[in-house]
Amino acid sequence: MAGEFQEIAHSGGKVTFRIRTTEDGRHGYQIAYSTNRPVPAVITGVYALDPGVPMGHLDLGGIGTPFNPPPVPGCRPVIIASDSQGMFGHQCPQCEGYWRSGPWPRVCPYCCLAAKGYQFLSKAQLLYVSHYCATLAEGLAEVDNGDVTIDMDAVADATDQEGAKPAFYVAEENQQCKFECEACGEHNDILGRYGYCSSCGTRNDLQDLKANSLQSVRTALNNGGSAEDAVRSAVGAFDTFAGQYAKQLLGLVPMSRMRRDRLERQRFHNAAEVRDLFKRWFDIDIYKGVSGADQQFVILMFFRRHLYEHNGGEVDQRYLDESGDKTVRLKQHIRETQESAHRLIGLVQRMASNLHNGFHELLLPIPEPIKAFKERQARMKSHK
Repeated sequence: MAGEFQEIAHSGGKVTFRIRTTEDGRHGYQIAYSTNRPVPAVITGVYALDPGVPMGHLDLGGIGTPFNPPPVPGCRPVIIASDSQGMFGHQCPQCEGYWRSGPWPRVCPYCCLAAKGYQFLSKAQLLYVSHYCATLAEGLAEVDNGDVTIDMDAVADATDQEGAKPAFYVAEENQQCKFECEACGEHNDILGRYGYCSSCGTRNDLQDLKANSLQSVRTALNNGGSAEDAVRSAVGAFDTFAGQYAKQLLGLVPMSRMRRDRLERQRFHNAAEVRDLFKRWFDIDIYKGVSGADQQFVILMFFRRHLYEHNGGEVDQRYLDESGDKTVRLKQHIRETQESAHRLIGLVQRMASNLHNGFHELLLPIPEPIKAFKERQARMKSHK
């Protein structure tokens, strides 16, 4: 798609070290940052040891507010600015996956590694941190009274330009799926379609299912589309959705080889089998809050998906044997109503919500960003 994997320029600006020597011989410096580029710019920082090893978070505070103490003696405060879209590139030290989000991720969206934000710096940012530390050390060694500047405007201007790049060139890259986490409000830009929010660790599968997969089925149905196609698409969407959570459980929950093999081979278009598997193995009840009549309806419709997918809607012996449907006969052509298709879509969404919530009872999201987001929402609502 357009825009995927395109280079995103740095926001630019200048970092200036104001190096001064007092009359009594004390040698020190102050840091100033300035920018006049008409793009979003978010400023953060890390503490780093020479030759550029990140050691902790730098709290820039406000005007007149001192930095937080360094985590270990000898650390240098390093100012880091965002890309020109106000986001930061990150790289997981475990799986090496790359993504963009706000300045301080807590979770890798791919492998779910939990770590400190400064441990997720991208390769380009690590190169910049090394250059920053070297420039400051050289300035302190060679300058008594003067300014030393790191010109990030030159870095921003080098994006998409031919020729040699600055030695500390920093640019990020558009990924494929941009989503704002419903739980904590963080902006994420990840490879692929599904992943964890890098701020709170909430998966985006349910958010995607509701806003994209099922919504498109509803829209097509309301615009005169086939109810049979809607049934097939809704069950297919749940099959994909459940498969994603099964894949995560495979990687996160210890289990026997037999169960691992079974889960790796499992398809999720038999509603009764799916319920039993998640309930018995992980104590996740996808039918929580679903009436007995609705459960039977879902099971039947999941079986009918096979007919619409592979048999043109015509009843075969396999359907009769597996579904127990006594309302139809062999070779009968089944037709659905718009009402039954909408009923199924609503139940699929409820089952998916149960699976999502049950999964996050096993893998708890990080509460602090979620709480802060809800408090911000409450304040904004009270000011309306």
